[in-house]
Amino acid sequence: MADVYTILYVGDDAALRQRLGEVLPAAGYRLLAVADACAALALMAQQLPDLVLSEVVMPGMGGVELLEALAAQDGELAQLPFILLAAPAERRSPLRGRLSGAGDYLSKPLDFELLLAAVAARVRRRRRGDSLPPPPAVPGRALLLAQVAAARSARATQTLLLVKVDTYLALTMRLAPAEQPLLQQDMLAWLAPLAGGGPVYSWFDGCWALLLSEEAAAQAATVLAQRRTLEAGGGIAYTCSALCIHLDWQAPALRRFEAAMLVESCALHLNFESAGNPRRFIELGHGDYRALQAARHAERYLGQALQSGELTLLFQPRVDLLGGRIVGAEALLRWPHADIGALSPGAFVPAAERSGLATDLDHWVIAQTLEAVTELVSLRPDFILSFNISAQSLGRGVPAFLNAQLQAGRLALAANLEIEVTETSMTYLTAAIEADIAALRALGLKLAVDDFGMGYASLDYLKRLHAEVIKIDRSLVTDITGRSIDARLIAGLISLGRAMGCVVVAEGVENVAQAALLAELGCRFAQGYHFYRPMPLAELLSLLGSEAWRRARLAATKKPPLGRLSLFHHLQA
Repeated sequence: MADVYTILYVGDDAALRQRLGEVLPAAGYRLLAVADACAALALMAQQLPDLVLSEVVMPGMGGVELLEALAAQDGELAQLPFILLAAPAERRSPLRGRLSGAGDYLSKPLDFELLLAAVAARVRRRRRGDSLPPPPAVPGRALLLAQVAAARSARATQTLLLVKVDTYLALTMRLAPAEQPLLQQDMLAWLAPLAGGGPVYSWFDGCWALLLSEEAAAQAATVLAQRRTLEAGGGIAYTCSALCIHLDWQAPALRRFEAAMLVESCALHLNFESAGNPRRFIELGHGDYRALQAARHAERYLGQALQSGELTLLFQPRVDLLGGRIVGAEALLRWPHADIGALSPGAFVPAAERSGLATDLDHWVIAQTLEAVTELVSLRPDFILSFNISAQSLGRGVPAFLNAQLQAGRLALAANLEIEVTETSMTYLTAAIEADIAALRALGLKLAVDDFGMGYASLDYLKRLHAEVIKIDRSLVTDITGRSIDARLIAGLISLGRAMGCVVVAEGVENVAQAALLAELGCRFAQGYHFYRPMPLAELLSLLGSEAWRRARLAATKKPPLGRLSLFHHLQA
């Protein structure tokens, strides 16, 4: 008869306890459950489970403190497999738990398939671990962090390389217990030349780290792009992803990081960027320190910022190129008062996706957009306000949520709203999402395809969704007056838009020559710094309420007296 593995759940989440009571026994496990860490310690003194699932936050002693208490014990208690469960609103870093030995750190709401896979890998390793050949001796993360901290104190320069086995969990589940040390042996043999005689460190299961030698730095990307074959399980091929960061500890932006926080940030970045996208080689330099810091700040404090009203919407007007009249605006999400300076959505929206706050963020943006368009329409009944929805938002039921908000007494505003989806997002469409979008369009909302010309959407997607607006990406507008190919491309996109009955809007217009050529090519609407920078709602309302903007911007669409080539020259050069 097969062994029945015992899983101990520690936490006071009654709903999760009930769900675990259904899922784990169905998978062949025995479940024990206690409400807090003290009760868990008392139970484990009498009966040792095979694995512990613990909430991070609990009354009294938390999950990390429980893990540290077990790690301080002698014998089997110190070796218990441990998985921490974090609620979305918790901004605490997983670093403490991982340093104390947590095998996994899963976010709630739980993906139960992922949970079962993690549990299976941990308990199998525990029950059969005594009969396995000893794995190679590898220095751990504490020694690596000591090396990085020493370089930070000396303001020295280092190159850190983190290497992660793609689909590590699935790979180890294909290996017999006796074969699993072979993977670590193969990785160490592969990485040792890159370390230049220095050690290769174990960061966590499936991830290794080393300080890259100067001689090997140029070869790292080529070496790590190779596909490896493990001489086990009949020959198993695997690949790796890697992150290389050049650490100049004299740089002020980098010195804001403690050594442990920096390496943890890099490891998380590698994990997120390589998920579903294997064989990545990510190289970070001086310009990326700020991005890492922003991502870490967002992961910790975005939930608090949402609750305390720190986020805001700015509005960039859209103008009619024929007369300079403001006809609408795009709502742009910003985090202006973050402790480390203003953050753009590129820094904190991915953090929202990772931390389970994306739906809350979407709902906040919709609520603020509806409030803003109510005020704007009171001054200009035909005003159009656009806002962005990501591919992930489309799949989270955001169109259906917006529909419900409009049905609650705001249907008259539907014709004044425009949803922007990026061209690449359109490849994620499902029948359900298309139905939600169609329901919104039936109310009068318009659909705009953002960053048009830079993605991979086919004309079939445009036809199926009946998009009313296409927005030409700023990268095509930037060199329109200097590169004939860009002018020809934009002319083609404008013709395509017209053929499909779409309004065409050019983004990123920064000077009068660009505006004039776009108008001559047949583009009717534009936005960009040449006309207006993003502004608070109060400023936009003031602008609409005044006629001064008309006189101030009359010259914006006038052709420059000298220096601009004719349209014919642009298209034929």
